[in-house]
Amino acid sequence: MTGASPLVVSERTSLSGGIVEVDVETMRTGANRSYTAAGLADEGAQALGRRSISSGIFGGFAAAGDFETIMSDAHTQHVTRLRNHERRLGVLGDKGHVAASAFVDMEERNAEALRAVAWPITRT
Repeated sequence: MTGASPLVVSERTSLSGGIVEVDVETMRTGANRSYTAAGLADEGAQALGRRSISSGIFGGFAAAGDFETIMSDAHTQHVTRLRNHERRLGVLGDKGHVAASAFVDMEERNAEALRAVAWPITRT
């Protein structure tokens, strides 16, 4: 599909009679933005993972030690959550590109099928 405007797949649905339009370039743009967000989540996880709560930072009394433990646990949870976001956003980007490619392939197959049907009609 070189040189053409972005592919927009339009299809009438049998249930509602409406039109479904799929803008493949927008799907790919969204997928790429998911990859960008995944990269940012990874950077955040790496930066946060390089840091830790220093022992004794809140003082030497019992409540300070308890608070330090709570903060360390929260820190670990944030790093884990960022890593999960990175993974999920990457998967979302992959799925966006796969879906866009599937729509392009389907449109190309449908166009070829229409040309095959139209060819005998136009020859007579």
